Amino acid sequence: MKLDKNIGISLGFLAGTTFGSGVAFLFRLQSYGVMGSVAVFGMIGAFTGLFIAKYGLRMNR
Repeated sequence: MKLDKNIGISLGFLAGTTFGSGVAFLFRLQSYGVMGSVAVFGMIGAFTGLFIAKYGLRMNR
């Protein structure tokens, strides 16, 4: 499987939102805090996934 931009963004967003949800659960945040945490970590994860797909791990090349 080739790691391209779309897969990198998708996997990064999935990992970021999952991490953000876990952080919100651990800190027992209420609704706005959960939405903010998930949104911020989701964007960070998407940018990280894009970076890794573009410059990082070169699979099957």
